[in-house]
Amino acid sequence: MAANLRKYKFEASSSPKPSAASVKSLSDPAPSAHAPASQATKAPKASSSIMDPETIKADILASLRQDFSAIIKGEMREALRDNFESLKTQIEDVKTEIKNNTAALRAEVDQVKANVRSVEDHMSTMSDEMIQAQGQVSDLQAEVKRLKEKCEDMEGRMRRGNIRVSGVSEAQGSSTPEAVSSLLKEVFRLDREVRVERSHRIGPVRNAGDRPRVIIARLNSEGDAEDILRRARSGGGQLRYRGSPIAVFPDYTTNVVQARAAFTEVRRMLRDKPGVRYGILFPARLRVTHNNVEKEFVDATKAMDYVKKIILFPREDGEQRLN
Repeated sequence: MAANLRKYKFEASSSPKPSAASVKSLSDPAPSAHAPASQATKAPKASSSIMDPETIKADILASLRQDFSAIIKGEMREALRDNFESLKTQIEDVKTEIKNNTAALRAEVDQVKANVRSVEDHMSTMSDEMIQAQGQVSDLQAEVKRLKEKCEDMEGRMRRGNIRVSGVSEAQGSSTPEAVSSLLKEVFRLDREVRVERSHRIGPVRNAGDRPRVIIARLNSEGDAEDILRRARSGGGQLRYRGSPIAVFPDYTTNVVQARAAFTEVRRMLRDKPGVRYGILFPARLRVTHNNVEKEFVDATKAMDYVKKIILFPREDGEQRLN
């Protein structure tokens, strides 16, 4: 802009002051006709530096725009350079941090992989051990079942010489071996004394008027116990002792008693049915004979279905009647 303004340094105006020469020429008379033509035709020069103010203004504005543009570009360039350096530094820091974090994560991932491999190895070992343990458990379950059955059989064999007597009034000395021996001789009309090794009542003491407790008696001989039980089954009527009804039955284990008790309802339904014979075999098998057809059941539900469909309601609509 300074260069553009420098050309206007002469301070031109539309009315320049006249010089001394021009004043002098004005005071002199007009040239004669004989003067040289060059002098006659010589006229004062007009100033070529005089320009239009609008042009000057446009030049100044253009110059200002260029200067301002250069200044702004320079400042922006400096600012961008500073920002770029700052961003570059920050990016380098972020890259370094990411690199460090990536290394740490990679180490953790490697550790996790190692742990997973270790767990897989342990799981494989545990799976093998589990399979082996399952086999051992199956063997132990089979062994326990066999031992339980063996214990059940041994306990049942030990009870073969025992009998149970229910309905005997509780009085002083009513459950002694001598009293039980006298009871058996009197009830079954024996011509000999039945030797009783030991006897006692089972269960807690009851109040007066309650049902008397059962007497368990161990006889000296299993043969005597079988004979007494056979007489009790074939007596054909209810046994009585001193005017009170009594019952004599075998001394079974708890499991056998529960299994035989499951057939109680079926036996009640078959009682006094013509042409039907039934009985419970040891340990808990119900044998039913009907029309010369013999059936055995270990499941009380199946036995009940057979009795209802074949014996009680043999017609085709028996199932509908049952429903």
